[in-house]
Amino acid sequence: MKTRYSLPSLLLFALVLTGCKDSQHGDPLPETATFRVDLQQTGGYEKFTKIVRISGGDFEDTDTGEPMPTVLYNEDLEGGSYSYEAEGVGELDISTTVGFSPVADAPAAMAMKITVSRNGEVIDESTYLYDQDSDAVNKELSYKAN
Repeated sequence: MKTRYSLPSLLLFALVLTGCKDSQHGDPLPETATFRVDLQQTGGYEKFTKIVRISGGDFEDTDTGEPMPTVLYNEDLEGGSYSYEAEGVGELDISTTVGFSPVADAPAAMAMKITVSRNGEVIDESTYLYDQDSDAVNKELSYKAN
């Protein structure tokens, strides 16, 4: 008789133990994503002063795997296109400041296209146009993982 009662009691006790896990381990992690930011410059971009900040994660050059500088300045943006990627990003912020360089000859015009992908899917493409009258134009973009 004792055997019949002890087996269900033992099973009930095991069920209670497995259902009462530590709540710290059951809390969901903040939602994150893999973000990729592609920058493409066209026109006379060498005649402009440019500062680009991409924050929210440890971004690396997509081609080389090298860590991205905290802030991209003119010497970091001498080419036509760049691509950076980071995993585990909760919120991505992109800030750009572009203005016509006072030592360059006018007329001048350039375009900067910013393409943002989240988990391999393009979620935004923004193109900004600048000319010799552009004086420190600021653009701010922000994206969340969810």
